[in-house]
Amino acid sequence: MSEKILTLEKDKHGVAILTYDLPGRPMNVLTDQATQELNEMADVIARDKEIKAVVLMGKPGNFLAGADIGMLQHVKTEEDGYQMSRAMHKVLKKYEELSKPVIAAINGPCLGGGLEVAMACHYRIATTSPKTVLGLPEVKLGLLPGGGGTQRLPRLIPLEQAIDGILTGKNFMPEQAKKLGLVDEAVPPEKLKEIAYQRALALAQGKMEIKRKLPPLPSPKMLAGLYEQAKGMVQKQAKGLYPAPLEILECVYKGLSEGPEAGYEEEARRFGKLVLTKEAAALIHIFFMDTAAKADRGVAKNVKPHPIKKIGVLGSGLMGAGIAATKADKGYVVRMKDVNMDAVGKGLKAAGKVLEGIWMKRPRGEYEYRRRYDLISVTDTYTGFKNADIVIEAVFEDLNLKHKVIREVEAVMSENAIFASNTSAIPITRLAKASKRPQQFIGMHYFSPVHRMPLIEIINTKDTLPEVTATAWEICKACGKTPIIVNDGVGFFTSRVISRYINEGMLMLNEGARIEDIDNAAVSVGFPVGPIIVSDEVGLDVSYKVGVILSEVFEGRVDSHDIVKKIVGDGRSGRKNEKGFYEYRNGKKLGPDPSAYDFTAPGRERIDMSRKEIVERLVLAFCNESALCLEENILRSPRDGDVGGIYGIGFPANLGGPFFYMHSRGIKAVVGALSKLEEKFGSRFSPPQLLKDMVKGGKTFF
Repeated sequence: MSEKILTLEKDKHGVAILTYDLPGRPMNVLTDQATQELNEMADVIARDKEIKAVVLMGKPGNFLAGADIGMLQHVKTEEDGYQMSRAMHKVLKKYEELSKPVIAAINGPCLGGGLEVAMACHYRIATTSPKTVLGLPEVKLGLLPGGGGTQRLPRLIPLEQAIDGILTGKNFMPEQAKKLGLVDEAVPPEKLKEIAYQRALALAQGKMEIKRKLPPLPSPKMLAGLYEQAKGMVQKQAKGLYPAPLEILECVYKGLSEGPEAGYEEEARRFGKLVLTKEAAALIHIFFMDTAAKADRGVAKNVKPHPIKKIGVLGSGLMGAGIAATKADKGYVVRMKDVNMDAVGKGLKAAGKVLEGIWMKRPRGEYEYRRRYDLISVTDTYTGFKNADIVIEAVFEDLNLKHKVIREVEAVMSENAIFASNTSAIPITRLAKASKRPQQFIGMHYFSPVHRMPLIEIINTKDTLPEVTATAWEICKACGKTPIIVNDGVGFFTSRVISRYINEGMLMLNEGARIEDIDNAAVSVGFPVGPIIVSDEVGLDVSYKVGVILSEVFEGRVDSHDIVKKIVGDGRSGRKNEKGFYEYRNGKKLGPDPSAYDFTAPGRERIDMSRKEIVERLVLAFCNESALCLEENILRSPRDGDVGGIYGIGFPANLGGPFFYMHSRGIKAVVGALSKLEEKFGSRFSPPQLLKDMVKGGKTFF
């Protein structure tokens, strides 16, 4: 047995402090050893007559962030998963049935198995720290809470909120958790240990009694109706792509209709089933890839980032305002510029709305919002930019315009300041030609909406200094984003690959496929939206400009078309002017616009293209271009391709990313499928040499 995780200290008053501190790890997680120690410690507490009450605490700033996902590697059969769940049920039942009250003192993350441990305690106190969150996020890994979460949460808080919490994996903030009844008190972090001890002492001395008004459960008839309603909603939202939500609902219903023991049995059985699904494998893969990407700075460990306190933002449109808001939200001082005060004023208003959305519904929201909003100042000149530690450019996607602002701002920037471009497609090396210091020039490609999208694509050139890369990575980390660091090229990784996906959709449209058939097929396999509607949403004018830039990398390999050029020439920009491939009315998207077919080769005459063919072409176009990016050293690793594909440009999460998909399908099978498409459609589906070599060498991506 390695170093102990749990330690127990008791005092003369009968109060014991049980501390959970996983050695050598920044975060507490549930491990096999921890589960065994929890089991043994429950017996110790039960036998020790001197112990009258217990306070369970985590390490500083972290209660218990959930189970160690690595434990699932031991699960080879459904029975293994079932036994793992039942073992945890047994341990937590011991705590629940202790005659001595156990108080969970929660500071920091209390998630998954951590919340299941806390719910088995008799009293819960959480701190009001912004880092304290409670939730059951297992559904995001394609799993269900296997430690009793589907049974205890619906009995602690109102059923509607409980089901929503488990099905979505959403977090509960401390004040909300208190209001719902998930925790009994919300206290300042510095007071947690003191108050938890006071409550334990009062309980030990019989001066306090735990009284909790549990929410009423619906009658059997009402429960059956709610179950059917929820089942219909789950089936509609999951689209048959994610089995976990329906399995979770079945566990909740079983427990509420037949009792907790039946519910625990159902939970364990369905947990064992889910652990082995291909969807769970894909989502767990992304979890590990995301964790690894967040830890990879792309430079040597001894490289130190520049200290960043003040950030300049050039451009106050949708992207510029979003960048300004997310930076101010994390405490950076932001100076935002545009061509005139009217434009930058609109940008400031947009940034304010983003911050309002983040903070105004939270406790002390007005104060927290105002504190961040006040960090943003605006200008229509370059005043103040001499103080910026980094300048992030987010002006229109035009090379000459970007060159102009680069020269202008560098004239006032300090010598050590960094310039970062948010361009979505223009090579950073090309932009840096206007710079006097290309070694301090880098790409930071954000995605819209900035405050919601988790990815930032950092683009290095051959001249970019390691310190500059480290600084860009540090900013991503500080803003809670997942970075992928790629090498320079036309469209980098994300824009190049999504353009190939859109292009394949347009080529199918030009062959006679219906707009709705193409988009619906894409959604059916897990893409959030299809390639045609993506163009409308991004803006057809923007799609056309980016397409012109990317034609450089596709020329001679991917068939060209002029559909987007023609439709833009007709004055259509997509959703923003309610004219595109789809019809719109008062901001609402209606059905496909039949007149859009007039810009295709076959006109309005359409064919029945099978969903199977559409899906195969879209998925393999995405995967093939991703493999080319790896072969050409745009991507540093398959990991970054999977993270960027899912978090940035919508590759189906249930497929685990383009490289995990190829890995799971089999590289040989992928090369065979691409070769068949190549015979029919030409060089755009030619398998990269990388994949052919992998087949010869019997290699895989993971």
